[in-house]
Amino acid sequence: MISLQNISKSYTSKNETVVLFTDLHWQIETGKYVSLMGASGAGKSSILSLIAGIITPDNGSIELSGTNITQLSTDEMIRYRGQHIAFIFQAFELIPNLTVNENIDLILDISHAPRRYETSAILEKVWLAGKGDRYPTELSGGEQQRVAIARAFVADVEYLLADEPTGNLDEGNANRIMDLIDTLHRETGNTIVMITHDRDIANRADLIYRLHGGQLALI
Repeated sequence: MISLQNISKSYTSKNETVVLFTDLHWQIETGKYVSLMGASGAGKSSILSLIAGIITPDNGSIELSGTNITQLSTDEMIRYRGQHIAFIFQAFELIPNLTVNENIDLILDISHAPRRYETSAILEKVWLAGKGDRYPTELSGGEQQRVAIARAFVADVEYLLADEPTGNLDEGNANRIMDLIDTLHRETGNTIVMITHDRDIANRADLIYRLHGGQLALI
């Protein structure tokens, strides 16, 4: 379970204090697939960063499967993140001088997370069988995002955080990417929190939340 309790978070911009959240509460049951919507600047990406322990709240606590990550040291959080959390980004974030296989395996080398799939098996699941020796520049945008999905699911971790995973893709590729995420979610049972601005994409999730005025509402 993901549990955010009494979360407050603010930042300073141009000598002004911007309050993102005050007394924010959110619970996501284990295995749920949740979409998060909201206007630009509402703080959606900040929520993902809080859940991932990339930023810390000013007040409140965040628990993942009973571990209070707000009490972990920086080194402990880095280790925890690697072994429990995977990411999919809008911009793919592949390393251009590494092959597809190397991009996928690097995550396991860095995180020391247990392997869920062999690299060849996860590439087959994302329709990239036989392309493991290619470089990202040799792939289309849709294929690069499929590599990013393979990288996210290859490790046996509990949580997947996705920030606009189809934002750089046309409608056809976006639907194929979401079909893959849906299929792999059913297979792995991991907990997914996905940011999207597209209601059709959001509708694929079990639950949809909207962030507005620093508060979350189920829609």
